Amino acid sequence: MNKYLVLSALTLGAIALPFAAGYADDHKGGHDGKKGNRFEKMFEKQDIDGNGEVSKEEFLKGAEERFAKMDLNGDGVITKEEAKENMEKMREKMKEHKGKKGEHGDTPPPPPAE
Repeated sequence: MNKYLVLSALTLGAIALPFAAGYADDHKGGHDGKKGNRFEKMFEKQDIDGNGEVSKEEFLKGAEERFAKMDLNGDGVITKEEAKENMEKMREKMKEHKGKKGEHGDTPPPPPAE
């Protein structure tokens, strides 16, 4: 029972994360400074047929693709080891992303004092 609860929580997190990230950017500006840019990209990615709506089938297809990426050995289940390895990969990507932004984030540094 506990294994299914952990798996459900991981899957839900994997599904919700792109939308949550988009929501946050929608309220503070996307990576290129335009409000909602990340949200728009994530929504368009989920909207496979491009009709401006994400159907249950489109939503679940995205979840299945994320599950397949997390199931490192392709056996149809995600073990604790696979989940940990995926979390570590996400942490590394986040560290790389933060490192690329520099100390001033997405905004350019202030001009030098004269």
